[in-house]
Amino acid sequence: MMKYYILSKEVEPKVVGVKDGCGQLNLDDRLDKLYNDWDYNIFIKLPKENKDWWKVWSKHELYAPKPLEGLIFRKGAKKTDYIGEGLRGFYVNEKLKTILESVHLPNHRFIKTPFIDEKTGEIIDEYWRFVYDLDSGEHTVDFKKSEFDFRNYHIDYGENFSRDISSYNDYLNVYRDTGRGLRARKLVFNENFDKELDFLTFTFLTPSLYISERLLTKMQEAGITGYSVMTLEKDKMRSEILGDIHTELIFE
Repeated sequence: MMKYYILSKEVEPKVVGVKDGCGQLNLDDRLDKLYNDWDYNIFIKLPKENKDWWKVWSKHELYAPKPLEGLIFRKGAKKTDYIGEGLRGFYVNEKLKTILESVHLPNHRFIKTPFIDEKTGEIIDEYWRFVYDLDSGEHTVDFKKSEFDFRNYHIDYGENFSRDISSYNDYLNVYRDTGRGLRARKLVFNENFDKELDFLTFTFLTPSLYISERLLTKMQEAGITGYSVMTLEKDKMRSEILGDIHTELIFE
């Protein structure tokens, strides 16, 4: 059975070059407007126009229809192989792109994305934006066996707020009724789930990005820089200390 790790960006200044933890990229006015428009279209306009919006906006063709313009590579930032920030997806150079293309990924594509060097004004033209479909769980998750966390609803809906989640439609109804996506404490995958996937990401079930041990090993052997990983066991301990939600992955 595949073992998975949680993927995130590195914040160590010696690696990424910036000391505030905010990442290597900034946005200019063009991209800032795009962020706002995207947020409106995805979370306000689309739900009103399309009852199946939950499925639709998980497709990379929708949320990444064309290359982004206006990404500023911050003064002092270092060029790492992985730059883990962006409007869905993350940025990779040729070295990491080659590794990703060698493993088993969900539906995806790589979009050449130039950065503007904040210090020199020159174009940095060596990164791709890696975008991918998100799994809604509709066909791959056994909702009856899975478990969900209702704590974020208690302030607005009372301490006893809960729902019986036995199907994907039950899960969607929580969002339809409250406007909030329900986080999973335990995700049980059914026989439709592709157990060979090296990269996993979901809609609202969990915000984490997961990579397989197979992919992680390739990245480590190649000396890929700019990323950080955490075991699921460590994330569980971290969540218990911080009162956060840890998602256990169960493959049947």
